[in-house]
Amino acid sequence: MQMTTVVRRHPSLLASQVNDDVVLFSAERGMYYGTQAVGGRIWSLIQDETSVSDICERVLAEFSVERENCERDVLQFLEQLETEGLVTTR
Repeated sequence: MQMTTVVRRHPSLLASQVNDDVVLFSAERGMYYGTQAVGGRIWSLIQDETSVSDICERVLAEFSVERENCERDVLQFLEQLETEGLVTTR
């Protein structure tokens, strides 16, 4: 995955907001997943197709984080979601 990769939620997932966190359920895998505040925000940003770069810009604007750390952490988080089949990319 790169900064130019476009990411979107997998259409078959169910998600529920609990305070700042998001709980995800994959019926295909029979698995629950949870995110914390920043992960929940990223999840809300990928409701529609969004580039990793745009996600990072939004996170940088909303949270106190350095760009290098933000880009690394966002990429790792999205790659983990992709590995679990929770997002689609192009």
